[in-house]
Amino acid sequence: MKINPPRQAQEWSYSSHQESIGEALSSPGIRSNKKTHINCGSSARMAGNVCANVDQIRRQGRWNNTTINDAYLTNLPRELVRSMAGFPTYCRFFYLARAILNPPTSLCKKLFPAIGE
Repeated sequence: MKINPPRQAQEWSYSSHQESIGEALSSPGIRSNKKTHINCGSSARMAGNVCANVDQIRRQGRWNNTTINDAYLTNLPRELVRSMAGFPTYCRFFYLARAILNPPTSLCKKLFPAIGE
């Protein structure tokens, strides 16, 4: 399926935008009721993943405090969640020292019974 956006000099109507996004989502079987705003939430979360603070994200999307917190960002405190998972609280650091440990085969077989097949 190919989406043909309007020419640059032509304004894209809300209904055309909604229809194009709807077709793009339905083609692979994705169902969503947030067709025209689907990228707003994902772009806000992606910015959060690379450690942009809420003020920067809000300015980028031209959102007010209520909109960004209620609609686009999770209410989870990222630093606390990172800390509880064993990661340092500063961003873009994903190495866990415990990841180099090899669990015993007996434990692996209990967790994944088909591991030897």
